[in-house]
Amino acid sequence: MAKRKPSMDSITTPDLENLNKEQSKAINTFDRYTRVEDNSGKIRADFSRAQVVHDFEIKSKKEEEEDPDDAQALVEEFSAKRVPNAPTKALDKGVKVRGTYISRRKIITPIVIVLVLLILIAFFAPPIYTANDSLSGCRSEDIFAEAGVTLYKEKILSSYHVYNIDAVSSEQSDSYRICTVAFDAKNYMPFPVTVDDYIISGGGDYSDNIVYATASSSSKEIPAFSTETIEVEILINADGLTDEQFDQAITSIRLSTKGAKKKITDSISIPCLPAFMNVSNVITFDPDI
Repeated sequence: MAKRKPSMDSITTPDLENLNKEQSKAINTFDRYTRVEDNSGKIRADFSRAQVVHDFEIKSKKEEEEDPDDAQALVEEFSAKRVPNAPTKALDKGVKVRGTYISRRKIITPIVIVLVLLILIAFFAPPIYTANDSLSGCRSEDIFAEAGVTLYKEKILSSYHVYNIDAVSSEQSDSYRICTVAFDAKNYMPFPVTVDDYIISGGGDYSDNIVYATASSSSKEIPAFSTETIEVEILINADGLTDEQFDQAITSIRLSTKGAKKKITDSISIPCLPAFMNVSNVITFDPDI
């Protein structure tokens, strides 16, 4: 006869009302916290090292949504930690110009620059000089009438801004010419301009023949808002120069102001920039006069 396979149907629970001696002993001596052997000789399972499982709470979908009050509190906390924006400067505010907003800074900055330039020009810019052909010319004088060459050199060194004293090399007065060069000085500013003298800043093509330059007594002040004709006298040694060379020696000279000042008040004057002027090459200077 074939052996029947064990099945769950063969297991029966003991009748608790009619337990035999062995069943009563097994039930009464059971210890779930101690590893003991049962009647079958097998070791029972030990769960002493198992971790305690805490109860957990299942939240509903509504509970998982963020509380509006907590969200507002987070926003306020974040806003408090943020660095406040710097207040907009008045110069950066926009001004509407032809339908477009432009910051005040872009409008005011060019205006300030123009005003500063106008102030600088008014206080420090020199007059504008243009050549006057009608009053220019040459003359001959006896420059050694009162003294010889040595004493004459001492005199001009103490009186004028001499460009080249070695140009006084001839002892004959006929060798020298005094050439008058005229300019129209235009002063557009509200302050009168005074100069100590007009000097030679460039001797030109024949600098070895140029002695000095000086302004006439009436050519050292230019009133405000006016045009004044000034005359500069230049001493030149014409000895050994042809007519063409003599003319070129004068027209290639460059002059400049010396000690120019602007008179702000009767007691206050401030230095201004020097003015430079070239002798007009339209003028013809003839030594044979």
